Amino acid sequence: MTPPGTVRVPFWLRWLVPVLLVVTWLAIAGIGGPTFGRLSEVSSNDQASFLPAGAEATEAQAWQAKFRDSNEIPAVIVVENDAAFTPAQLGQAAALKGKLEALKAGSAVIGPIPAEDTKAVQFVVPIASSGEVKATVKALREEVKASAPEGMRTFVTGPAGLAADLVSAFAGIDGILLLVALGAVFLILLIVYRSLLLPVAVLFTSVFALCAAILLVFGMAKLGWIQLNGQSQGILSILVIGAATDYALLYVARFREALTHTTNRTAAALTAWKSSFEPILASGATVIIALMCLLFSDLNSNKALGPVAAAGILCSLFAALTLLPALMALL
Repeated sequence: MTPPGTVRVPFWLRWLVPVLLVVTWLAIAGIGGPTFGRLSEVSSNDQASFLPAGAEATEAQAWQAKFRDSNEIPAVIVVENDAAFTPAQLGQAAALKGKLEALKAGSAVIGPIPAEDTKAVQFVVPIASSGEVKATVKALREEVKASAPEGMRTFVTGPAGLAADLVSAFAGIDGILLLVALGAVFLILLIVYRSLLLPVAVLFTSVFALCAAILLVFGMAKLGWIQLNGQSQGILSILVIGAATDYALLYVARFREALTHTTNRTAAALTAWKSSFEPILASGATVIIALMCLLFSDLNSNKALGPVAAAGILCSLFAALTLLPALMALL
């Protein structure tokens, strides 16, 4: 006889379906996880990415690109002195040109160009934007600092210097944001559930949803369907973790409620899925539709954020309705 409070569940539903779902999500995570580091390949952070499509600056940048023969961006090097350069010091500064050209950072070095008061000289070094701008600017700064006349101040700036500084400032910020979000969510779940198993299952669901979202966003950006930038990339991680956790909390609440009526975890997982499917689907669909409205924005950054965030919500929704029930049934 079947003990009271138990429900017979077919073998394929008890083990086969949950295992297949977990294996499928493991495959998605195995592909999407490494793709996280490749998002920069399809990401653009130029000024036009954050301006209205019809802005004069955006149109001017588009016209400038038509008249360029290369994709080089200039690094502006300035050697400054408190007093006017002496002829000997000017000669030393001029010798710096050969050392800069020896680095082969780009095409011919322009300069030295003296200031009107001869208290500074300027060089312009075109750098190939397709290369490692950060590493090239770092090499320029080291060379300029070592070769400049003694007692003089040196600066490497311009578009190339700005790009290198931005890369340095935001280096690793996505990873930091992700770790902080996961840590905060884990701590809250630990306090709420007073158990280690449920918070781990919820976090696994969130992380796997993020892997799927990264894979989807990378594919869309690679195909040119969306314009990805650093802002959208950073928001995506936090949004997916938050949304997946939110949906998971609803499902886990229904699952624990179902366990009060049956001792069979698979039956409880199925009951919880049936009762939480509609609210999770309705919530996710509402947010996705709202995010897609950003496509009507004049700002390119908002237009880019809409589809990226919508993809994140979609993956969060699917993870909460497939992976989490499978984990609850198996654990």
